[in-house]
Amino acid sequence: MNIAELKKEYAEQDNRITAYPIYVTVQEQVSIGVMADGYSVNCPFGDGETRTEYRHEEDCELTFESRSDLVEFLEGEEGDDYKIGNFIQLNVGYIWTPVEFFLTIKGAEEYMKANRHNHGKLRNYVGHFERRNYEMRELLKEIGFKVRD
Repeated sequence: MNIAELKKEYAEQDNRITAYPIYVTVQEQVSIGVMADGYSVNCPFGDGETRTEYRHEEDCELTFESRSDLVEFLEGEEGDDYKIGNFIQLNVGYIWTPVEFFLTIKGAEEYMKANRHNHGKLRNYVGHFERRNYEMRELLKEIGFKVRD
């Protein structure tokens, strides 16, 4: 993509209800580990979550989002000596961590599509440069991007 196409895409994209110049972050969901009962992920920006996952006590490599998914998997395993009742229930914490930054949503989506095999669960998150971030506002304006004052 050349700079003229990039400027056009930037000017025409959804600005997510902000008058300020935006940037797009591609973020990956990462497990930060098992949380003790009654505790949750405490992230300052609300980008964390704790959810219940299930594992079989004899095979701690595979994790399932629901007990029924685990049972369905075990019922399909022929020749294995799994006992369906032996579950481990875990409270697992996840956070979203930045992977790359883009000026356009289209660029972020193209990156996600091309690099999905290198990452776990991805999402894009739109943020904005603050009104008093004069460096970024002036840089974008100098390059010719549409920047409202």
